[in-house]
Amino acid sequence: MKKIVFAENFTTLTKSHFYSSLSFLTYKIFSIRKWKYKTKLENKFLDYFQVYDKKIVSFYNARTGIFQLLNNLWFKSKDEIIINSYNCISVVNSIIQAWFTPIYVEIDSENLWLDTDDLFKKIWPKTKAIIVQHTFWKPSNIKKISSIARENNLLLIEDCAHSLWSKIDNKKLWLFWDFAIFSTWRDKVISWVNGGFLLINNEKYFKLKNKIEKKLENLSLNILLQNHLYNVLAFIWVKTYNFFSIWKTIIFLSKKNHLFNQVLDENEKKCENNKLYFSLPDSLAYIALKELNKLFFIQKHRKDIANYYNENIDTKEFKILFNEQKKEELNYFRFPILFKNTTDLDRFYNHIKNNWIILWNSWTWSNIAPKTSNLEKSKYRWDCKVSENISKNILFLPNWTNISLKDAENIVKLINNYNV
Repeated sequence: MKKIVFAENFTTLTKSHFYSSLSFLTYKIFSIRKWKYKTKLENKFLDYFQVYDKKIVSFYNARTGIFQLLNNLWFKSKDEIIINSYNCISVVNSIIQAWFTPIYVEIDSENLWLDTDDLFKKIWPKTKAIIVQHTFWKPSNIKKISSIARENNLLLIEDCAHSLWSKIDNKKLWLFWDFAIFSTWRDKVISWVNGGFLLINNEKYFKLKNKIEKKLENLSLNILLQNHLYNVLAFIWVKTYNFFSIWKTIIFLSKKNHLFNQVLDENEKKCENNKLYFSLPDSLAYIALKELNKLFFIQKHRKDIANYYNENIDTKEFKILFNEQKKEELNYFRFPILFKNTTDLDRFYNHIKNNWIILWNSWTWSNIAPKTSNLEKSKYRWDCKVSENISKNILFLPNWTNISLKDAENIVKLINNYNV
């Protein structure tokens, strides 16, 4: 039987995560809340990235960090927050739950960063902040945007969910302005199932750390156990995917019995999720401490696979995005490819899938990901045609940690031999 290759970044599916979570579900289960690792993790995060003079707050997920930040700033209800129009519904939900209005700004078709001409048009007195997303590791035009923010007295929040480790001009992306948000969700640069950080760069807002932390609550034991169970069951699922129907049985039973929580629930897709007040559990922080040490090796592996694709893919079926920055210090979180139309995309996707390669498409078919998001509830105004078009025609090749060079070679052969 052929090996099935996934393009999803299942960064949690490692032996380390498996055994750590298994221990918390067995002999450590009665002391699962007694571990004191969250503060150690926050200090290690600051130390690892040499930002000792900053303040950091850790959360159960990054969307909680966005909500808590906005909810504790001195904005008025219905003030406006500018965001990329190619985005995730979790960011939108956090803004709406904080009683603010998301304003979507068009993106550049080559780099996927904010179009500054459209940005200028959408700034007015009710605009209070810009959340700049560095999409799929590609650094945005942050210098120009920060200049615009200063000129208009706006707070600048860097969404670094995709760009942990990436740099521009040898400077880490998240050090440019007031705040930075990081995600360590199960499909991010590094992951321990769930997690997120708020980095406060501006000394004027350092007091927010204590203010926010006082409002956070502990995660319920049931949800915490679901997180650890995901690390165990999903690891087994991937390892047994090629063996008949074992993986199907695991997924079916897990969903039927709610054994682990969804990436995005239906309330969040409708911008109605208000459960945004949980701190990071210490047992997940324990896993995170191990994972931070692997960041350099994870980044290097992704870069090696990405460079192999760049150097060996020879096709006119699609365009490789971001292939000009081979020497930059970037994390190569995704490997995006862009098709001319959805017909070509669908045909290629099915061809690759028939050859046991399952491409990543969570950010395909809707500019507010995932495609099942309720765009009416998200307050999107259908005025960003570039974002809409790109989202319909984009896919991602595998380059996560368990993709070997041999896997990459087989994928390149499939692509180069592909005929419509």
